[in-house]
Amino acid sequence: MKYYLSDSWIGQDIEEFAYPFAKNRLISFHYKKQVEKYIQIYRAYNGVKLDISEYCLMIDSGAYSVWNSGKAPINIYEYAWFCADLLEELRDMPFEAVEFINLDVIPGERDKLVTKSHIDRAQTKSWENYQWLKERIPNVMPVFHQGDDFKYLEMMNNETLRYCVSPANDKSTQQRLMWIQDVFRKASSNFEPHGLGFSSDKIADANPWYSFDAATHGHAAAYGHVMYSDGKKFTTMLFSDKRTSNEVGTHFLNMPRTEQESILSELIELNECFTYDNLVKNGKLRRMVNMHYLVKHYENRKDPENIIQENLFE
Repeated sequence: MKYYLSDSWIGQDIEEFAYPFAKNRLISFHYKKQVEKYIQIYRAYNGVKLDISEYCLMIDSGAYSVWNSGKAPINIYEYAWFCADLLEELRDMPFEAVEFINLDVIPGERDKLVTKSHIDRAQTKSWENYQWLKERIPNVMPVFHQGDDFKYLEMMNNETLRYCVSPANDKSTQQRLMWIQDVFRKASSNFEPHGLGFSSDKIADANPWYSFDAATHGHAAAYGHVMYSDGKKFTTMLFSDKRTSNEVGTHFLNMPRTEQESILSELIELNECFTYDNLVKNGKLRRMVNMHYLVKHYENRKDPENIIQENLFE
């Protein structure tokens, strides 16, 4: 299972810390300047600090981000030109894989009722975009969303073994798991699914994903949380001198003293800047810690076997 860090915050110091372990990255076309910055930094590292042939890059179209912002939809020609130019630029950087996510059409408008007609039109146009892009750009992945008609899953199975599966953010974990189980049941037995935008042990363990991505490390850091993993389970800890343990997550200072000391010792060994006081004050440092432990947590997990529906919620 490959875990892709989804991140648009590219900085020299962050990348200096991340490059030894963050080998799989997803960056959105919506933040194309950050894609360029990532390439610039990693070109300088290639052959000196790292072997880029062990690294994977995935480009998301950013369609949802643009839709959510209320801006005009992304132009498919601009997206195709960007992808083609990027591949040309990467000719001297032989990544293990460079993949692109289809330019999907998001149904309806933000904060307005979405009808079946909106969904049908969006699905039809998304499939047209995929057909157009795959003739011009290699390694384009279509996306099957929760709520899509399953006829599109069959169409994807007939086209490719590599496509994205996107659970709905507004559904409960149980609803997402039930839908994902349906997808794995109906998909080709040897397909290579990429799970879009989740970081959940239940979802990750429910089926043998080929890869998936999440931006959880950034969201958690922004709200004062540090994500720690011993390789088996997450502990989400609140590092704050203003907020209490009544909020989501366990306040670090309320944990047993021996556990605090063990975690702090490991953090300091990871980077001398990762002290309790620094993590309270500095969101960027929290982000870096979270990047490390999310990759460690998921990259070290064994690929799960496909489990049966009735065992999902025990």
